[in-house]
Amino acid sequence: MDLRLLILGALVPDVIDFLVGVFLGETFRQRWGHALIAPTVAAIVILVATRRGPRRRQLMTVIVAWLFHLVLDGVWVREQTFLWPLFGGEFAQWPEGTAWSRARGDPWRFLKEGVGLVYLVFLWRALPQSGVRDSIVES
Repeated sequence: MDLRLLILGALVPDVIDFLVGVFLGETFRQRWGHALIAPTVAAIVILVATRRGPRRRQLMTVIVAWLFHLVLDGVWVREQTFLWPLFGGEFAQWPEGTAWSRARGDPWRFLKEGVGLVYLVFLWRALPQSGVRDSIVES
């Protein structure tokens, strides 16, 4: 599996919503890229337009990463966005303030991010023993 496709898929929702925001002249908020219908339609198009094989698997990797992004963003708590357009044509309101001001208001966020960073360092140090680190760097 190509990790670049996972990275691409993880960025797709934010890129879509950023570009839509630039086009509409608004600040960033979760819109179509974070609605469940977007990766669903993209997956259907891929399944209809491609034959079985490595190309289809690669494209579906992007869709799976896109869905993981939605899960990790916790979009399901804002039903108006996640299940758009089932709850009407409007998206959920975006929280007030910048991302940094919201992060400073949640001290647990820094603890969780720190634990995640320590875990990633641990994994990176463990990789040379398994030989996987070289394959990640080479891809």
